[in-house]
Amino acid sequence: MTQNAGAQFGYEDHFTPVRTRKKRKNRPQAAPPSPAVLLNRASEELANSDWLDDAQQTLRESLEEAFTALDAAQAVLCLGLGSPASSRDARAQLAFLLAACDDLSIDRTRVSVFDPVFVDQDLELLAQLRLTHLSENQQASYGMRSPTIVFMPHCDLHLYENLLRENWSQERLPNVFLIANRLSDYAESIPSRKLTSEHPCVARLAPYLTSRPLRPCTPYPTAFNNTSIQFVRSACLEERDADWWELPGRPPSVSPTSASERPASAPDGALSTSAGPAAEQKARPAPGAARELDDGETRAASANAVAAAAASVPVRPQARSRARGHLSVGDPSSPCTEA
Repeated sequence: MTQNAGAQFGYEDHFTPVRTRKKRKNRPQAAPPSPAVLLNRASEELANSDWLDDAQQTLRESLEEAFTALDAAQAVLCLGLGSPASSRDARAQLAFLLAACDDLSIDRTRVSVFDPVFVDQDLELLAQLRLTHLSENQQASYGMRSPTIVFMPHCDLHLYENLLRENWSQERLPNVFLIANRLSDYAESIPSRKLTSEHPCVARLAPYLTSRPLRPCTPYPTAFNNTSIQFVRSACLEERDADWWELPGRPPSVSPTSASERPASAPDGALSTSAGPAAEQKARPAPGAARELDDGETRAASANAVAAAAASVPVRPQARSRARGHLSVGDPSSPCTEA
């Protein structure tokens, strides 16, 4: 290399020592976005897609079909949402729920939410949104005393069974307006004998459910896959005989329509956490201390129920959700379902 060429490069003249990595690591890092900020982002993403408008229209039409009036259901129960502070899918599902409530003019204080995986950040977010956090884990055994939207995205099958069993009467089942996994898929994928033995309510009711699927959501494909709006018409239940209503463990003397004859023990509202029809079907109470109900009955509450439930309710749906390429709305020959 010639002297002139070396002068052009000028290594010595322009050399700058590199700072150590240790000093760069000491720089303060930006704080992560709060759950509220992340929720707003999810809400904006859904609002900018055609999916939300389509889902809201399906919801409105289904409510009018189920209850003959769009504003009949003014209460919402949300179970198994997951942690919005840590789950992208949970934030999308919560954003959808809030948008649906606003579209239906449902007061957010009428939205009750529970998931054993909630952390302090989740509870703070729910409080900011004016949603009601249920402190006790009822394992989805909530009685519906009036039409209620029940949002249970990608929950375990036994939770759907518990919900139906608690409302297993001619008066209460039509009040359950379910947004959840398509129950008819379980009837197709699980052997009939196993499903009938372990989850008799799902097995019996699935063929008579009217089902309206939510179409795939491009921004959040795993948050709403296999999700369907489901309800049963009162006319379908009038045609069911006594054997259909009789569940394992139910005393023969109990009437399937006895729910309306029982005094309400919960505060005014659509949800009842007291013993309903399902409580009469239990062969024996769970171990634990019993407490007195308003109607004079006792109900056993296991001290380990809440801790055990945390393992039974999935944090997220990827492992359990089923994405199918078809829709099943029950038995095509039944006058209670639509093809």
